[in-house]
Amino acid sequence: MTTFVDRVVLHVAAGNGGHGVASVKREKFKPLGGPDGGTGGKGGSVVIAVDPQSTTLLDYHHTPHRRADNGRPGAGDERNGADGADLVLTVPEGTVVKGADGSVLADLVGHDTRFVVARGGRGGLGNKALASARRKAPGFALLGEPGESLDVVLELKSLADVALIGFPSAGKS
Repeated sequence: MTTFVDRVVLHVAAGNGGHGVASVKREKFKPLGGPDGGTGGKGGSVVIAVDPQSTTLLDYHHTPHRRADNGRPGAGDERNGADGADLVLTVPEGTVVKGADGSVLADLVGHDTRFVVARGGRGGLGNKALASARRKAPGFALLGEPGESLDVVLELKSLADVALIGFPSAGKS
């Protein structure tokens, strides 16, 4: 069984934004109280952060598919949806984040270095936010946007602890 992994391919997906809602305020003696639909919450982002306690990428070798939480939809009575939680992936210091095509996206060196790999989608507007002077009570709301989804390669830069120096055929083995 492997105990040290220095290169892994991750399939990350950020959370989708929550949908807005179309709602009309209802009270006892007000038949049409106006729009009161809430806005959807934003989706969670995928963040890679340096952790000095970790030394290998073994966790991501076993479970390479990671996804952040989606935003919650809005509700009536001007209630906005909750934002999705960000997914923080901890890696050892000296990790290089590359795209699927091999381009370097980030070189994570230093304590508490963070890099947002995939951004979460924005939440859709509710009909309360879409009301204007010309359209006093819109009967529609906007959908939430999808979050980013991509494949990234994590490579750990490692240095040798010991080096042997000498002439060729000098018995260095």
